[in-house]
Amino acid sequence: MATIHFYPRFDRPIKDGSVTVCLMFSLNRTQRLKISTGKLIPLRKEYSKLTIQEIEKIPIEKREEMYYWDFQKERATKGFSSWENLNNHLDKEKVRANDIVSKFEDRGRHLTLELFKNAFSKISATDNFKEYFTVQLEQRKHLISKETYKGYKSVITKVDNFKPNVTIGNIDYRFLTLFENHMLKPIIEKGLGNIPSTVSKTMKSVRALIQIAIKNNDFPKEAYPFIDYRIKHVDPLLTSRDYLEPEDLTKIEDLLSPERISELTIGEIKAVKRFLFGCYTGLRFSDVNNLFRSKHIFAKWVHNPQTKESLYKHYIELRMGKTDQPVFIPLIDKALDLINEAKDDKIFDTISNQKINKHLKNINTKAKLNKKLSFHVSRHSFATICFLYGIPEKVGQKLLGHKNRKFTEIYTHLSQNKLFYEMDKLNRGLSNYELLVDETDDKKTDMKEIMPMLQNLSPEKLEQIKGLIKLIDGKAA
Repeated sequence: MATIHFYPRFDRPIKDGSVTVCLMFSLNRTQRLKISTGKLIPLRKEYSKLTIQEIEKIPIEKREEMYYWDFQKERATKGFSSWENLNNHLDKEKVRANDIVSKFEDRGRHLTLELFKNAFSKISATDNFKEYFTVQLEQRKHLISKETYKGYKSVITKVDNFKPNVTIGNIDYRFLTLFENHMLKPIIEKGLGNIPSTVSKTMKSVRALIQIAIKNNDFPKEAYPFIDYRIKHVDPLLTSRDYLEPEDLTKIEDLLSPERISELTIGEIKAVKRFLFGCYTGLRFSDVNNLFRSKHIFAKWVHNPQTKESLYKHYIELRMGKTDQPVFIPLIDKALDLINEAKDDKIFDTISNQKINKHLKNINTKAKLNKKLSFHVSRHSFATICFLYGIPEKVGQKLLGHKNRKFTEIYTHLSQNKLFYEMDKLNRGLSNYELLVDETDDKKTDMKEIMPMLQNLSPEKLEQIKGLIKLIDGKAA
């Protein structure tokens, strides 16, 4: 006879120490099926400060006493805020599971584990939006990055806060329009005060969630609300306050000079170094915060075919926390100096993004910059400087860990100085027209000889030659 039980997965505590409640469906002693309910049981108050490592050292049979759970009743006990809601959910799930068994028995059909799993996992469009997608998100947790998981969870909460207990079937054109208006409405008018790019990003996440429900056959394709509702495209353009030019970077570097370092607090000194490291490498705050010498810093001999020299070069190799994309970043001397200052394996002390941004506001004032400094500005600055110094698009894209052409579409418009440098070529040409013509005439013969060779080169080789010409031109200037 089929039986249904609930039990917590004490063998798999998550980051905060809590454990997932699972449904155990059994046809007999050998045929059993575990299904996650997506609900969590937290540690009791007296054990709440234990780390994952400390919990895992405790034998599983002894962990049972550490959680708000009654084994006989198979329900959560008092002690945390959502214990009643959790128990109500488990009661409903048990009724639903028993109904599936009864339907098969009434029809005289043989019930298998696979049939039960398919029937139980089937959720209708009348189900709660938050509960449904929380379960779906947990099931896909191992397939997506932590940042992506966190982003989707935030969107699910945002939808639920806008209209509590909304069902999947209620997500229609009217709902999306009202939700968009709520996000754009100023906080003083009881809206969220989101900027258009945030609204666009949120709506794309809602669209992705609805598409999951459609693929699961839990949402009718003909009711897909994004056929009529169009997500407004927002160009992610940045202003000159969102990045630093090389001269701005010099002003911040100058704060660490022997003459000026006394102007900074210890916290501000650490913030400056971390910020500059972001400017030198393009790494996000989360990746800089979790940078280890033993895991991410490497070195190797690199042969330079132009100088015929072999140099020992250091580089960073890691998978980015936000996108889970691998990046390989050669280290410039200034970045390497900051790494060598670190005494421990962890390059930088752990600090919150809010705290470092608070320090950066003071640094902005002390460096006399008219900027809106935040740590993300360091990433924009890295991209801008790459463009300014002629690093090819594909290289910049690779260094930043972008899959698409975001490097050119967002960053290459940034530097106003770059426009001045390019226009100066026209200025020099118009001012010294005869001289430029003479120089061109002198080189006509040489170019005739070179052109056939250039035509046979690959695009990559041509890019290398362009870079070499820029280098020579820079030295000549």
